Amino acid sequence: MKRNDQFVIEKIENSVYLLPIGQMIADLNKGIKINETCEFVWNQLAEDLSFEKFVGKCIEHFEPQEDEVEQLKQDIGNLIQSLKSRGMIDGSRNIFRCGCSLCRNGAPVLSPAYKEPGLSVDGMNDGTVNDYCSEIVGEYLIGGLPVELCGDEAYFYESLEEFRVEDAKIEESISQAMRIVITDVTGLQSDTDNKDGYYDEDYKNSENIGLIVNDGKDAEVDRISDDSTKRTVLIHHNELTVLEYHDEYVLFFHELKGVEELHLSKDGSYAHFYCDEPSDEVRFNLFHAIRMAFLVFALQHGKVMLHSCSILFEDMVWAFSGPSGTGKSTHCEIWKRLFGTPIVNGDLNLIGIEDGVAYVYGTPWCGSSGVFENAKRRLGGIVLLKQAADNRLEELGLEKKILYVQQRLITSVWDRTMLEKTLNIVSEIVKNIYVKRFYCNKDDEAGYCIHEDIMLSIRRIHAGEKRY
Repeated sequence: MKRNDQFVIEKIENSVYLLPIGQMIADLNKGIKINETCEFVWNQLAEDLSFEKFVGKCIEHFEPQEDEVEQLKQDIGNLIQSLKSRGMIDGSRNIFRCGCSLCRNGAPVLSPAYKEPGLSVDGMNDGTVNDYCSEIVGEYLIGGLPVELCGDEAYFYESLEEFRVEDAKIEESISQAMRIVITDVTGLQSDTDNKDGYYDEDYKNSENIGLIVNDGKDAEVDRISDDSTKRTVLIHHNELTVLEYHDEYVLFFHELKGVEELHLSKDGSYAHFYCDEPSDEVRFNLFHAIRMAFLVFALQHGKVMLHSCSILFEDMVWAFSGPSGTGKSTHCEIWKRLFGTPIVNGDLNLIGIEDGVAYVYGTPWCGSSGVFENAKRRLGGIVLLKQAADNRLEELGLEKKILYVQQRLITSVWDRTMLEKTLNIVSEIVKNIYVKRFYCNKDDEAGYCIHEDIMLSIRRIHAGEKRY
């Protein structure tokens, strides 16, 4: 019995939570708030224990009276069952076991065919093959971050043109621009033994390598110490697979036809896509795959993306966020009709903080709405929607503001470091903005209700009262 390490303990304000990362986020698992007892249990389960040995540790720690031992065993058993039901105990859910070669064999060794072409991570060609993409075809400023695109211009979606600049200015805090390289896989040499298209089967099965499988244990003795052979599966489901290697991530987009593979540096500054030849379908799918790579880069620079529809009101952006079907777009349309407020972005808002002030940054990604802008605007607040028959607002403490907003992000959280960065950014963002939960219907009355409350908050700011 051992804990699932894709849940991690994080303290938010004065409370302790078990929060998901990697596959657990991909599978839409939720975190839970825990007490000291659960925290002790979780820490003990870092090693694989039998239930009897584990109970012994609990008895030693809690020191129950003789007549309390049976009740303690029952309570601990109930807690373990509760953790299992949430996928928090290793093996309690069938993670990474769909029957494919990846699940049978673990993460593959990278093929030389996918390591040689184009630019290396530092942007310099190594001279071993023809340079497919050494020329930068466009410089862009997306979300306030410099991005360089390299490859056939036929790959790049038209919305990106709104963000093209003659000279992408790099902020002092950013050491380098993000470089995105596109390689046409039809141009790769075909004489490499590359049975699966992504990795060298013979190299993977070589006796020189200790294969790392999904439960984290070596299938055979690791006979070399080179970190380049170490690999693991972070996420694996029908839409996406994320593999981690010592210096990069490799992503497979199973439902984005024509986007074969992405090699992404861990800081997100270098993204190398391997795609089929350009077409409308490939261009559209690549546009969405680029967003995922960009968000890894943005996270390193203090910016996260909130799943929300936003409006411009009183020279500030107000974002409406909630699960699908709660009325994000509907509420923005109500505001537009009742109060003449333009819509800033129809689905996704990139948010960051500068000198204690939260801002929304323009990006070309906006879901299916088609509504976005290339501008940096101050963030006024975030309204967290929840469907209800009547309209009422719930005040939230800082802890709940952080947790609820973090749950509405689409920023990649593949490991603990990413989770901690995300929580730190959100913590700073929500301190000085309006954040409330709005139980509401989709009638005009809901628009008037939240409008009145926001106006009251704005008047308090102008009167010099404490912000929100």
